[in-house]
Amino acid sequence: MRSLAFFDERYPVRTVFTDNGDLSVFAGLLTEDAVKSPLQDYLRTPLRSVMIADERHSANVLAVSGQAGKRRRMTEYNGGANSDGGYDALVTDEPGILLCVRTADCLPLFLYDTEKHVAAIAHCGRIGVCGGIVSRTVGVMTARFGAAPAHLVAAFGPGICAGCYEVGGEVIAAFSERFPRRELEELFRAKQNGKYLLDLGRAAAFELMRAGVPAENIRGVEVCSYESENYPSYRRGGKTDFDRQTLSGIVLL
Repeated sequence: MRSLAFFDERYPVRTVFTDNGDLSVFAGLLTEDAVKSPLQDYLRTPLRSVMIADERHSANVLAVSGQAGKRRRMTEYNGGANSDGGYDALVTDEPGILLCVRTADCLPLFLYDTEKHVAAIAHCGRIGVCGGIVSRTVGVMTARFGAAPAHLVAAFGPGICAGCYEVGGEVIAAFSERFPRRELEELFRAKQNGKYLLDLGRAAAFELMRAGVPAENIRGVEVCSYESENYPSYRRGGKTDFDRQTLSGIVLL
C-alpha cells in the first residue's frame, strides 16, 4: 500500500492506494466488520465505515454527510453520462469515512478542499471523463458542501499513462463534443498503426481547471498501471475481479 504524500503531509486527510500485493485488504472489506481490515492500520486513524463507489462509468456522484453525531444523509446527484444508476464518485465532510474507488487502468482522482474540509474521490475512465464525472464531482463539493474550486487540491493515483493508452478514432469523436480543438490537440497523439494515444490524466486536468481548480494545485498520474506489473491493468491482463483491482481511498481526520 502507498499514499499520496502531496495530501497526507500537508492536510488533515489520509490517502491510500493498493497494489497486487495487497489482496488481503479486500478480504477485510468483504467481511461485516470492514474497518478492521489492514486499511485501518495503514491509515493510522480509526475508520467509522468504508464506502466503495458503485462504478458504472457514469457521471453520478454520491454525497455523504452527518457530522457531530447527526444522522448520516446520502444523496445521489445524477449526471448525464449514464442513466443506468450507480455512482462513480463519492463526496463527504464527515471524518472517519473512507471513500474508495476501484480501478484497473482508469484513474482514481483524489480531491480535498483546504478551507471547508471536504474530501472526494472519483473513478475516471474515458467514458466518465468525457461524460463529465470530474466537473460533476467538483460541482457537488461546491453546491452541497460549500467548497470553492480555488481551494481544491487534486491528485491522481495509479492509472494508464499517455504513452500507453491506445484508442480508436471514435474516441476523438466523442471527446470533441466536450473538449475544444486546442485541447484535443494536446490530448491525442497519432500512431503509425492508425490508432491514437490518449492522455486521460490531461483530459481530467482540463476538466478540473475548467471548473476553477488552479493548475498548480493538480498533481499528475502517480504511476502507470499498464507499465508497472505491480498494479492491475485491464489493457495488460484482461478483465479483473472485484478483489484484483487497485483500491484507492481518502478519509478526513
